Amino acid sequence: MRGNRWLCLAVAFTWTLMAGAQDDLLGMLGPVADPNKPVSATFKDTRIINAQSNETPAAGVLHFVIAHRFGQISDGAYALWGLDNASMRMAFDYGITDRIAVGVARSTYQKTYEANAKVRLLQQTERVPLSVTGYSVMMCNGLRWADPDRDNYFSSRLSYAHQLVVSRKFNSDLSLALIPSVVHNNLVATADLPHDQYLIGAGGRYKFTQRVSLNAEYFHRLNPPAADPYRNSLSLGVDIETGGHVFQLHVTNSRGMFERAFLTETVGQWTAGDIYFGFNLSRVFTVRDR
Repeated sequence: MRGNRWLCLAVAFTWTLMAGAQDDLLGMLGPVADPNKPVSATFKDTRIINAQSNETPAAGVLHFVIAHRFGQISDGAYALWGLDNASMRMAFDYGITDRIAVGVARSTYQKTYEANAKVRLLQQTERVPLSVTGYSVMMCNGLRWADPDRDNYFSSRLSYAHQLVVSRKFNSDLSLALIPSVVHNNLVATADLPHDQYLIGAGGRYKFTQRVSLNAEYFHRLNPPAADPYRNSLSLGVDIETGGHVFQLHVTNSRGMFERAFLTETVGQWTAGDIYFGFNLSRVFTVRDR
């Protein structure tokens, strides 16, 4: 009996030591990662440069962006390499939930108003390899009618863009996105121009330091008209995080900063120096506590 009692005590003591060692080992390894936890900060802001990223404002957060796009660098010293000629866009995006956001914007370029919605359909996790975000925007051209004496309809001012942002954060430095898009114009200039234009876009971000990254994006039009004066949009930029702000500096051959303009109305040619310098400055405000 005494031998059995000592044997039981020895087993209990050994089990306690093993359990303690296991706890110490798990503590050294750190907390166990949640395989269902969404990957964060695929991109630093809601846009890569012009293009939408997969990011949305958090629930109850108002995201404010003021963007400037200057004139062509090829204008030379007389126009201070385009800095004399600036257009501006102001945008407000609000996170209804962590996955759904709505927004409004106004651009001086073509005096355009926007209303948009953005939804995270799928979020990347350890088990899910990709994020998929849907984005739709309605744009309204605010310019006066070229011919006010003819029958003009409000619907003729409207255009729409719909996009899917399929993205993946490969590691802490590299993120890439594929962006199939369609732009619809209610009114086109001539009968031989398509109302719907289809595009495929690609964008990426490479982080050099904790606060600085290099961004790039390109959109290829799949069904341009035969007599086409426009070009594909190509943009290069740098993101700088300054604490409460994200400062995006970029060069692009697109003058407009909303979807219809840079997707289907880009006129600049990189090889001719017809490119524009610009920047985006974003700030977030907590409107409603989580």
